[in-house]
Amino acid sequence: MASQIQKSLPDYVKSNNEEGLNFLRLGGTDVYFPLSEEDKNDIEILEEKYDSEENCAGIAAPQIGIQKKVIIFAAEDKGDLKKWRSDLTQTMPKTIWINPSYEPVGEEKYKDYEACFSVPDIAAAVWRYKKIYYKAYDVEGNLIEGEAEGFLARIMQHEIDHVYGKLFTDYAEESEIFSISEYREKRKASLEAGVDKQHQDEL
Repeated sequence: MASQIQKSLPDYVKSNNEEGLNFLRLGGTDVYFPLSEEDKNDIEILEEKYDSEENCAGIAAPQIGIQKKVIIFAAEDKGDLKKWRSDLTQTMPKTIWINPSYEPVGEEKYKDYEACFSVPDIAAAVWRYKKIYYKAYDVEGNLIEGEAEGFLARIMQHEIDHVYGKLFTDYAEESEIFSISEYREKRKASLEAGVDKQHQDEL
């Protein structure tokens, strides 16, 4: 679908300026079925933007200026991802969700590093629920629901939060928000110590 689109792709909305932050905080609006032609076009743009990136776990529509509750993501055991994300216990191929939501299953949380195309040059240690119940719709309007845990649940939480105006830094302590260069230094040091299990993925 996305490969057939012949148009320039939008830039990311960035949180490092007031206009961008205000837009990101708006989140997205509900999408109704059947999808309009505009909705279909916006979803195609979102998919092509995702496909154009490397090391991308997911993107939400508000991140590229589309104020709708649509996300795209994947959790696939490719390359050395498992090396850096030991909590990758569930996988999911590239998926497009409309009007997604989640709630925790239990109260257990754990901390790992995240980064984001809309929060440039920053990485942070973020607390997330270990296990969640999710609900969303596919592009045909079919209800999708289930449970996810570990890294897959982390991706879902990060992307779904975007459509509700939340950023990953909202969950991080100030002392654990780093510049990318600081993050890489910490990662290098822990790698040399043989204890590194953290990896920066753009979400």
